[in-house]
Amino acid sequence: MGNRSRPGSIVIREIPHPEFTVDGEKFRVDELVWNGITGRSFDLVRCNGDEVLTDESFDEYPTDVQIASVLVDHGVYVTWTTCTFCRADIPLDLARLCGGGLVGDCHWDERLR
Repeated sequence: MGNRSRPGSIVIREIPHPEFTVDGEKFRVDELVWNGITGRSFDLVRCNGDEVLTDESFDEYPTDVQIASVLVDHGVYVTWTTCTFCRADIPLDLARLCGGGLVGDCHWDERLR
């Protein structure tokens, strides 16, 4: 048995999450399922060319601010706005409309859809 059988050493499935657009470019988060472990990892991917932008995968689905930080590191222009509820800085392209204002993942819940 070599390294191939060691738990957590092989990606056995990639789950692409819905694409989103920032500064006119499409991106997505890919969820990676590893052999023999329940933990997952998440990578930010530029859809044009399937370029993985994360140097180190996230242990959980990344927040809007984490996504924006990686994008800025790769020269993508990110416009910021303010969450209507908590006044936190949020990336405008990732903000969601709710109750006449904009919210980030700090206050978003899929039930608000």
